[in-house]
Amino acid sequence: MNADRHWDHLRAAIAPIIGDAQMGRWFRRVTPVVSDAGVLQLHLESRFSLEKIGNSFNDVLQSEARKLGLDSIQLRLASAPPAEVTTEVRQLSLDGPAGPEEQSLTVAGATETAPGGAVARPLDGVLTPRPDGLRRDGLRRDGLRRDGLRRDHTLDRFVVGQANRLAHSAALEVLRTPGIYFNPLFLHGGCGLGKTHLLQAITRQFFIQGERRMRYLPAEHFVHEFIQALRQKTLHQFRKSFRELRVLAIDDIQGFAGKPSSQQELLETVDAIAQRGGQVLLACDVPPRKLDRLHQQLKSRFSAGLVVLVDPPDQQTRVSILRQEVVRGGVHVPEDVIHHIAGEVRNSSRELLGTLIRVVAECELSNSTVSLARARAILDPISITLQRRITIDIIVERIGRRWGVPPEEIVSRSKTRNTSMARNVATYLARILTDHSLFEIGEKMGGRSHSTVSSSFRKIQKAISTDSELRDEIDKMLKDLRG
Repeated sequence: MNADRHWDHLRAAIAPIIGDAQMGRWFRRVTPVVSDAGVLQLHLESRFSLEKIGNSFNDVLQSEARKLGLDSIQLRLASAPPAEVTTEVRQLSLDGPAGPEEQSLTVAGATETAPGGAVARPLDGVLTPRPDGLRRDGLRRDGLRRDGLRRDHTLDRFVVGQANRLAHSAALEVLRTPGIYFNPLFLHGGCGLGKTHLLQAITRQFFIQGERRMRYLPAEHFVHEFIQALRQKTLHQFRKSFRELRVLAIDDIQGFAGKPSSQQELLETVDAIAQRGGQVLLACDVPPRKLDRLHQQLKSRFSAGLVVLVDPPDQQTRVSILRQEVVRGGVHVPEDVIHHIAGEVRNSSRELLGTLIRVVAECELSNSTVSLARARAILDPISITLQRRITIDIIVERIGRRWGVPPEEIVSRSKTRNTSMARNVATYLARILTDHSLFEIGEKMGGRSHSTVSSSFRKIQKAISTDSELRDEIDKMLKDLRG
C-alpha cells in the first residue's frame, strides 16, 4: 500500500466536506506512513492537532476511508515510536467488533491485563458489554464512549475553584453515600462551565467503585427511547431497564420541556430508583423553578434533593484549567500567555480551552514560538467577541434583517428555500460564535433535533468551500456580529 497515494486520495475526498480553512489549519502537516500491519498512519507534529482531528473529523475520515477501501487509520504523534501505544496514538478503527479476548478494561490510569497477560491499551473502561459496530477501545465512531461518557471527563481532570467547589464537594458526598442525602443531585449553570464533565465523572467513578447497574444519557435520548418503546409496545422492557438502575445520570434536563408524557415517565423513574436506594444525577442550564413547560410536580421532585449552581470560573481557576491542558498537551506555553488568555475569556471553560488551542495551532502553522506578542496578535481581532456575549437571538435577528426574513419565520417550521437557507446560516453562525451545544442551538431554532442542527452546519460548511458569494455573505455577517 502506497501511503502517499492513499493519503492524496483521502485528502481529496475529505477536503470538500471539511472545507479549505479547516484543511489548511489541521491537515497541513500530515505525514502518511504505512505500518507493518498495512494500516495507514497519519503522523502529526502536535498533540493538539491529533486531539482536534480525532475529536472533530473522526466520522469524515472513517466514512471516506471506507469508501476508498482502507481497513483502518491511526493518528500518531510524529515523535512517538511506532510500537508505542499510549494516549499519543488515536486509533480510528474501521473494522468490526473484537473478540472476547480483547474486551479489556483500563480506568483512570489503572491498567488491567487481558487474558494471556497482554497489557490492555491505556484508555478508559468499558461500562457495559460491547455491542457490534463499536471500536475495540470501547469508543463509538463519533469519539464518545458508547454509553455517552467522554474519556477525558474524569474527577482528576476536573479543576476545582471557588465557582464549582460546592458542586465538586456534593459529587464526592454522593459517591460516599449514594441515594441517601443528595437525591437527586441537580447541577445547573451556563454553557461550558463543567456540568457535563462533573456528571460524567461521577458516573464513571461509580463504575470504578464497582457499580454496574448505571447509565448516563442526555434528556433527548431518554425521550427518544421512551417514544420508541411506546411505538414498539416494549414499554415494560424500557421501564425495567431504567427503574432497576442503581445510578441514573441525565444531562440537559431542559430537553423534557413541553413533553408531558415523557415528564411523567421521568418522574416515575426517578421515584422508583430513589425508593430502591439508587442515586439520580441531573444537569440543566437553569434551576428547576425556572424550567418553562415543566410540570410543577417534577420541579418539586428535583428541588427536593440538592440544587447546586455552577458559576463561571474565576481568574485563578481559569489559569489552573489552562495549565492543566498545557501539561496534558505537552506543549510549551509561557505563563504570561496563559494569564492573558485567562483574562480574555471569562464566561466558559469550554471557550477557554478552545482559545488556547487556537493560539497554539496558529503559532504552529506559522512556524512561530508561542509568545505574549503572538497571542495578542491572534486574539485582538476577536477580543470583542470574547468579551461580549453573542447570543443566538442576536444572530437570528441580524440574519433576518439582512436576508429579509422575520426572525419568527426563521425559527418556524417554514421550509421555503429562502427561509431554510437563512435558518441554516443562522445555525452555522451560532455554532462558531457561541459556546452552545448542538442541542441548545436546536432548542433556540424552534425545537430542532441535534442531528438536524448538525446537518445544517455541515451543509453551510460544505457550501462555503465552493460558493464564493455565500462565503462573502457569511464573512460580512461575521464582521457585523463581531462589531
